[in-house]
Amino acid sequence: MNRFRRIQSEFGAIALIRTSALLIGLLGMAVLDFFAFSNIRAGLIAAVGLALGFPFSRKIAEGVEYYPRAMSAGLFVYSIVLLLGDLLGLDRGAKLAIITATTVVLFDLQFWSLSDASVVNAERRT
Repeated sequence: MNRFRRIQSEFGAIALIRTSALLIGLLGMAVLDFFAFSNIRAGLIAAVGLALGFPFSRKIAEGVEYYPRAMSAGLFVYSIVLLLGDLLGLDRGAKLAIITATTVVLFDLQFWSLSDASVVNAERRT
């Protein structure tokens, strides 16, 4: 909870809402996969992705200046999967798994970089 407080105090409520929405979305995707597709793949992807974020938190915080490009790449992956998934022959469960993996990466990048004490909001400091 301290990390969420730090995101709000250092980067504002909008950054906190974006980060929280990603986390809530991951939970929703896991629940959807379980009930709609009778599968736990999205839940496993989310759990493993969240668990891997912790040991890599230092590395994630070190590359914070590159993450706006990573966020754009993540949004591009979403669009490719949603628009071209049918043409590529992906079923709905596979699309959900790819979107879940992309979302967990985006969450880890945003959460661990914004909540790290070494990362400061340059706009706020000037």
